[in-house]
Amino acid sequence: MLKDLIKGLLAGIAIKLLDNYRHLSIKLFKIEAAKSYLQSVQIARLSALGLMQLGLVIALICLGTVLFHAGLFTLLPWTVKAKALLGMFLGLAYVISGSVALGAAMNEKIWMEKSGATKMLEEATSQSKENG
Repeated sequence: MLKDLIKGLLAGIAIKLLDNYRHLSIKLFKIEAAKSYLQSVQIARLSALGLMQLGLVIALICLGTVLFHAGLFTLLPWTVKAKALLGMFLGLAYVISGSVALGAAMNEKIWMEKSGATKMLEEATSQSKENG
């Protein structure tokens, strides 16, 4: 009888300790989740600000290009046909150079190398091969 009472008492203490541990684990998990959420909100905010700044820069570049061409076409003593051909040539050059720049900026291989993800993956795979 005493043995069963001690077992029951120890089981109750163990359950209470495990319950306290579970509550503590849940609190710690909530804290970590809140930290991660706040960091993601901060990253989203900084990304939005960066995109707005990038949009402003692109708008200024476009405005400068338009004003440059307006001044160029106003000052050139060429015929309308010659000015139109120059405008078409410049437009084609801008499309080609923009496409090349966009292709380079969106290249996944370059992003992986610049971010260090390639090196991280190499280190992770070399460690797993050593352990395996």
